[in-house]
Amino acid sequence: MSDFNKANQAVHPVETQWHYKMLTDAGFVPETKEGIGFVRSYTYHHSDGRTITTTTGSSCDYWSSNFGEGGRGGPRHYLESL
Repeated sequence: MSDFNKANQAVHPVETQWHYKMLTDAGFVPETKEGIGFVRSYTYHHSDGRTITTTTGSSCDYWSSNFGEGGRGGPRHYLESL
C-alpha cells in the first residue's frame, strides 16, 4: 500500500477535530465518534432537535444543518448568534 493510501486510512477521533470544542461548548453532542481518511464528516445533535454536520479535511471545511444554516468554514458565526 502506498504512503498516500495509508494516510487516507488514518482514523481521526472527533475530540481531535477543530469543531469539537466549539460545538460541545454550545451544547451539541457528537454522534460520529471518529472519521477515516483525508475528508471526513462528523454529525452532532442538540437536545432541542437541531443537528449539525461538519465536513473537514483537504481544505474543504464546511457545515450543514437541519435548520437551514450552513456554509464554508465553521459554524462559529451561527453559534455566536445564539
